[in-house]
This record gives sequence, structure tokens and C-alpha cells, in this order.
Amino acid sequence: MDLKYIMWIVVFFAVVVQANNFHDGMKAYKQGDYDKAKVLLEIALKKDKVYTASHILGKMYLEGKGVSKDYVTAIKYFQYAYRYGNITAGCYASLAYMENGVFDWGILEDGLARGLKHKTAFCYKVVDKWQNK
Repeated sequence: MDLKYIMWIVVFFAVVVQANNFHDGMKAYKQGDYDKAKVLLEIALKKDKVYTASHILGKMYLEGKGVSKDYVTAIKYFQYAYRYGNITAGCYASLAYMENGVFDWGILEDGLARGLKHKTAFCYKVVDKWQNK
């Protein structure tokens, strides 16, 4: 068997397994099975490097879904997703800061400014909350 063919098969199955952890985690999240979602999304993030999982884990901590509300942990997950290109996660990080009592524009600016530049709808809601604090 050709080595190129074997490598292609290995990569294909690695991608399928990676996608399954995230897909199954999202399915559990949408069904309200937050314990299962947390485990699968953590695997998708740590093992499979699916950075979008970090955004969903941040939402779980922000909203207290399946875990205790923890704004510091939510911010950590959102900032991680944001660093890997998830613009909305930057706005969620700003929201988590506000939920934690931080309304300093210098802290909130990075995620919000980029989100507004890209016309991300959720970011406009966060700015409204900041302005109407």
C-alpha cells in the first residue's frame, strides 16, 4: 500500500474523530445535557484543538449552564477563542467582564472594537449594555 494513501487515511480519521467530539458536545449542549457537553467540549478543545469549543465552554461558565457561574473562567475561555479568531468571543469576554462588575473601556475595548469593526451583531448588544450600565 502506498505511504501517501496510508497518511491520507490517518489524517481523514483524525479529522472525523476531532469533529465528532465537538459535534457531539454541541449536540449535548443544545439538548441541555451540560455535563456531557462539558466533557466532550473540553476534549475537543484540549485534544482535538477545536478552538470554537472554548467559546461554548465560556458561555457555559458565563450563564452557569452545567457549572457554577464563574466569570473569571468564562473570560479565560472567551479570550482563548478570541485569540484563535473567534471575534464574537471577544465581545462575550467583554460581557463577562461587565457581569463581573468591570466597566472600564480600556479593558473592554479590544474585543468590542474588533467586533464592531466586523459589524458583529452581538457586539452591538454588549456596547448597549456598557452604555446603559
